[in-house]
Amino acid sequence: NPQGPSSQQIGYGPSENDWDVYLETLLHQHKKEEALEALKGIPCSPMTHVIGDDDSGGNGADTSVLPQIHDEHTIENHIGSVLPYTQRKKLERLSEIALELGKCEESARGYRELLRAFPDQWTYWMGLVDSLVLLGTPRELVCGTETKRAVNRDGWNSCRAFAKEVIASLAERKGGRSLRGPYLVLIELEAVKVLAESGCTVVALREEICSYGDRFGPLASCCFADIRPYLRLLVQSTVGVDGADGIPDEVSELLVWAKNIWMENSQANTDAGNGQVSAEELRERRKKLRAYIFAVQVVYCVTADLGVGCTTLQLYSPSIPQMTSEWRTSLTFLPGVAPKDGGQKEILPGDEIILLITQYLQYQTSCESQQPKTHNLIAAAALLEQAMDHSPYNPHLKIAAIGVYSQLHAAHRALSIYNDLGVKQIQLDSCSYLILPLLVRGGLYTSAIELSSSILRLHGSTSKDVKDYASKSFQNGYLLKAKEMVTFQREKMRPSLQLLHSKGIVMDCAALMNASDLNGGLASKEPRSNVPAVKLGEVRGLCGGEGDLAKAEKLITDSESHFNAPSIIHDAARTTSLRDFAFSDNRDMTMNYFEILYQNRRLTEKEMMSESLMRGHIHGMLVRAVMLSGVAKAPKKGKVPKCSEEMTYRYLSLVDALERLNQFSKGHDIEINDLEMELLELLCALCQAIATIVVGKDDDSMAEREKAVVSIIESGTKILGSVRDSFKSFAYNTIDDQSGTMVCQLLPDRVVPTYILIETTTTLFALFGWGKRKRKTKPAAAALAELALSFRDLLSDLMHATSLFRAFGDENNSTDVELLIKNALDSIIDRQADVAATHCEDHASVRRAINEVSVSRSMTTDRVDPFLVEMWENLGSFDETE
Repeated sequence: NPQGPSSQQIGYGPSENDWDVYLETLLHQHKKEEALEALKGIPCSPMTHVIGDDDSGGNGADTSVLPQIHDEHTIENHIGSVLPYTQRKKLERLSEIALELGKCEESARGYRELLRAFPDQWTYWMGLVDSLVLLGTPRELVCGTETKRAVNRDGWNSCRAFAKEVIASLAERKGGRSLRGPYLVLIELEAVKVLAESGCTVVALREEICSYGDRFGPLASCCFADIRPYLRLLVQSTVGVDGADGIPDEVSELLVWAKNIWMENSQANTDAGNGQVSAEELRERRKKLRAYIFAVQVVYCVTADLGVGCTTLQLYSPSIPQMTSEWRTSLTFLPGVAPKDGGQKEILPGDEIILLITQYLQYQTSCESQQPKTHNLIAAAALLEQAMDHSPYNPHLKIAAIGVYSQLHAAHRALSIYNDLGVKQIQLDSCSYLILPLLVRGGLYTSAIELSSSILRLHGSTSKDVKDYASKSFQNGYLLKAKEMVTFQREKMRPSLQLLHSKGIVMDCAALMNASDLNGGLASKEPRSNVPAVKLGEVRGLCGGEGDLAKAEKLITDSESHFNAPSIIHDAARTTSLRDFAFSDNRDMTMNYFEILYQNRRLTEKEMMSESLMRGHIHGMLVRAVMLSGVAKAPKKGKVPKCSEEMTYRYLSLVDALERLNQFSKGHDIEINDLEMELLELLCALCQAIATIVVGKDDDSMAEREKAVVSIIESGTKILGSVRDSFKSFAYNTIDDQSGTMVCQLLPDRVVPTYILIETTTTLFALFGWGKRKRKTKPAAAALAELALSFRDLLSDLMHATSLFRAFGDENNSTDVELLIKNALDSIIDRQADVAATHCEDHASVRRAINEVSVSRSMTTDRVDPFLVEMWENLGSFDETE
């Protein structure tokens, strides 16, 4: 037909989407045998083989099923997909289902065919090992510590022989590059044997690791990532084995092998040749640099797993000045081209060395038996600043810098680096953990609210988008795509742990928001004298003032939406234990791959849940206390006011919230330090006092009610005395900067809620005739004054801690900046070998890092002190001497 086939002539068989729906239906009904038979009969498009036989069809492939697409109308006028099932996907599903049914030989045949076409696909190799070696038994059962049993030896030999066959086939191809998969599975086979068989030595495992490293260390920057789990297995399998210097012989041989590699490939003293480097020589230098980095990574990994301290590093790894020199040499003969000059936004090959150096410095700091050496962290920050100047598009340098500045408690500089990463959209849910806790510990509450609010908006918009796109998928016949979207929203986004954490931070920091810091205002680095005055609750949040009732009512209204921060009150109300809460941790931890020797401290899933739900419980209690005080009535003629239905409802709601909080805080899966627990008890005591004032007990008198309230308030005063002792003990046993970060953490979590409840209680006391001026005639007024002044003393202790936090120095709190610079420079350079120009650059970068830390800490105290001072001054009204 010269005009092309008519719509009646165009016929399409079931598409990939249609078959997937049918197969999913069978699998949902547990009809795996039927699904397997259905799969075998599916006609599919051909799969081009790379190695092996020349048959490009195989196992049911049929070129006649390929769709005839003439123009866009063919797609637009067809409901659903026109794409047929692919041979690759068919074999994948056949192999998976056959393995689940225990048909290991059939599964292995499928994986072999897939590997002949895609020999570098690691999941296929793992599937082949599961089929032939483990015979479909879950690895945790085969390789468990109490259920070790021998692997299937015939299958093990067959899998190894097939890997060798693939390697030989690849070697015969002209111009073919080495693929890592077939070689890596040889290590996997030895690892399975070590895990599964008791008494199996690690000699063969070590030999395969070394062989793999020799082959791919100079070729692939991901070589270390490939063997990292096997290095850990090797070290763990030799625990308790004697050896020289306390290191097992096999591990020692591995370390010697790695040391020889980096020594042979060092280029620190290589002449750059004035930039005249041939392409071939450039390739060789890149290979040597990769091998050098790979070898040092191996030493770091083994050292970290051995846990033997810095001694092993000094024996087997290059020194920090040596690595610094290696990095500088790489800058001379491996130059990068800036994007403005026509280059790409690429990273420099020597950047990994800087990451290794900073790991060494952080590890040294953590190994100090006494207080950590600040100059090591300053040196790490200085090197990272230099490296970011040379390679501004390397995200891992920035992530490492955030970690170092976090240890130096320089939140502002860390935030600036995080903003340079350009985290957007869904990355907010996976990457915000890098900076969000630090913003709270660093007193940058407004920035914490802004970032958390962007996460809340992301989840709100995603929920809406999923509904729209899933509906369109249904309309267009893509049923499984719609299911994938709904499942993603239901199982990943809605129960996101980052969403819960962000809600808690917004609620906690709301009263501490600084309007001048909104929309990038924090980037100005204003001097202390120019920071605009700010008051508690000025922008949003409860503050203990007259407008709290209206704010509390709005919080209750806003809490009805799952993607609003106040909804955490309902999340907490439904939870009395962490086991009650289902969550999805969407944080991407793989971006920290470079943390080999030292791993930065990050919140665990349990800590995130515990902190967030505790905030939900506290704010739920706080809102209910304000709501109850808002309906309180003054006594008439010395008689207690009658309790209305609304008053009773709010009273019971507050009592229930107190009970849930008490049950949650005492759960065995909740970890709270003594200081936080005592402040939590104080909050509960103040809420009990509010409930007793407003409602009291049946048929009680004003005198009885006042006596009960006095007893509660006096118990709170005793708790405050214990709180002050706990804080002084903490401050005495830690360095000053840690006391400062504790203040930043306590301020939104405990201090502000306590102040709000004291002010709310004060207002109620005045309503009942127990105002501040009657402290000499009314026991309740005297008890509250004593508690308020005790809390004021605690605020003085906190302000003293923040003043020390500002005074940045070394580990001895020395403010001699030049001495700190000298100590930092001694950590990273060889003064005899390095040239004067290098000294100047290092000196400038160290001074820059010190300045960044000093400015950041000043900005922290500038944003924390005003709130502490405001509360301290307001509580001065309880002091008769003022």
